[in-house]
Amino acid sequence: MKKTEKLAIHDGKPIKQTPFGRGTKHNLNEWKAIKPIFERGTIQMARGPEVMALREKFKRLFGMQYAVTASSGTAALHTAMGALEIGRGDEVITSPITDMGTLTAVLAQNAVPIFADVDSDTLMITPETIAARITPRTKAIILIHLAGLPADARGIMRLARKHNIDVVEDMAQSYLTKQAGRYCGTFGKIGCWSLNESKHIGAGDGGIMLTNSRELACRADLFADKCYDREGGPMDPFFAAYNYRLNTLVAGVCLEQLKKLRWVCSRRNKYGTRLDQGLAAIEGIQPRPVRKGDYATYWYYVFHIDPKILNCTNVEFAKALQAEGVGANAYHQNVVEWSLFREHRENRHACAEHCPLYDGGRPDYNIKNFPGLRKVKQRSIRVAMNEFWTPQDIRDIIRAIGKVADFFRRG
Repeated sequence: MKKTEKLAIHDGKPIKQTPFGRGTKHNLNEWKAIKPIFERGTIQMARGPEVMALREKFKRLFGMQYAVTASSGTAALHTAMGALEIGRGDEVITSPITDMGTLTAVLAQNAVPIFADVDSDTLMITPETIAARITPRTKAIILIHLAGLPADARGIMRLARKHNIDVVEDMAQSYLTKQAGRYCGTFGKIGCWSLNESKHIGAGDGGIMLTNSRELACRADLFADKCYDREGGPMDPFFAAYNYRLNTLVAGVCLEQLKKLRWVCSRRNKYGTRLDQGLAAIEGIQPRPVRKGDYATYWYYVFHIDPKILNCTNVEFAKALQAEGVGANAYHQNVVEWSLFREHRENRHACAEHCPLYDGGRPDYNIKNFPGLRKVKQRSIRVAMNEFWTPQDIRDIIRAIGKVADFFRRG
């Protein structure tokens, strides 16, 4: 029988002996890209040439007709909600594994977030879990393609069409992911991307939304720019709107970042696929599944442990993996346990479920009623991903996970 290696957490030798590959997100090319702005002598506050060029390149990349820029990914999602005229008394179904930005977009419209359970393997909502949450008050679904993997966009779109519900795709973590050869973000009425520094590409912060609806694009442009008509019409705002304009300097950086996007996503796809293949051979370990024909770009990497086979918790496993030199944790952003939702808190900023126009009672935010989410909490582990890693880094991660799994499996 093969001898079990002593874990680093027990004073054994860590697997990772060399630093992970590193690189910089930005370089002097970005500086050169914004130099013409300063040479012009003015930084245009609305629809400068860089902003309009970014819109054009982005919509061409995804084959969409209209693009609207925003100051952040959150602002892009909020603009999408405004364009769809989501408001008081409306329900928006989304995932309980998400960022506050997704929920801000709903709450800022005084609408009510309704959480569908997640599939415990993919960590994403499904047609079945969404269907269980649909009511006559449901006006939209925010479909989150989580951490670089495509959700079941086709199945969810079939369900949405059946019930006449609009779908907004949150693409913040999933640039260039595809389902059945089609880019995610192009299935629903609107797709929203983040240009936050942490994403596949970034420029500090920023956001952009795409749609094939001229009506939605026009309304979104007004919603994100104080309801000012920039097409030559009178400055006569007819609804209360926000100042979500994208900074011209940010747009200039984003244009340069777009040149790197395919390289970034292809590297992450290659390394994520290698991790999937390597971990699938380890007893007690399950990679997150990628459907045949789908294309994943792995913003971070997720795998699952089988606690019954490995005789440990995912927290214990993650701590042991950290000691081996691999950045890992068992935490996934689980919003139903935030006090805002768990305690059904009222606040002055958004009436949501407390709005007099809402007749849905108390939404179900009790984690006991989310079996898929509970399973995720018990068995899922998150590992950082980086396009600057090397093949050796990937081999080391697989070896480290195998070593830890072997130790716990043998008790």
